[in-house]
Amino acid sequence: MSAERWRPGDHITGRSIWFGRPFAAWPFVVVEDRGDVLAVCIPTGGVWKRPTDLEGNDIRLPHGEWSFRDDAWYGPGMVRVYIAGAAHSVLVFLGDGDVSRWYINLEAPFARTAIGIDSRDQHLDIVFPPDLGEPRWKDEDELDQAVAYGSMTAEEAAEVRAEGERAVAWVRRGDRPAIDDRWRRWRPLPEWGIPTLAPGWETLPPAVE
Repeated sequence: MSAERWRPGDHITGRSIWFGRPFAAWPFVVVEDRGDVLAVCIPTGGVWKRPTDLEGNDIRLPHGEWSFRDDAWYGPGMVRVYIAGAAHSVLVFLGDGDVSRWYINLEAPFARTAIGIDSRDQHLDIVFPPDLGEPRWKDEDELDQAVAYGSMTAEEAAEVRAEGERAVAWVRRGDRPAIDDRWRRWRPLPEWGIPTLAPGWETLPPAVE
């Protein structure tokens, strides 16, 4: 199953893996799967797993023990586009009549699994406005904290920043299969339903470590 392409409307599970276990998990609906480009979405009402500490407080870094809480997706939904070999994905936050923002999420290249895809979030993000104007770098402090804690090396953090620069240049060149005007008014088909996480999502062996 993990070697096959998915069909539009298929429900799959995406996970961010840290230290051999999920740190977050999302229920996705497949929009299209071209092999090298995979577009998925979370429609309104999709429930994902947000990481917390053992007391239930939301956390953003995989430092120490963690658990999860359910968090329902609100608003028109979100499209996420993965490109084979790229150390980032592009999140398209749908809006009212246009996208609300384009969001480059720095992460390990995705790998297919029996239930969906695995990657590993690398903390740094870049946000573009709807008109693809000036980008805003986000969560640079989290990358610094990861290096200080030891979950990433300074060299790894430097490569994450370099990938961010490459992604910005890629957007500015217009060479952007993920940033497509079709998303500006796109909506998931109602018959696709609301996806849920696959059974065993928390215990199935990860594809990315």
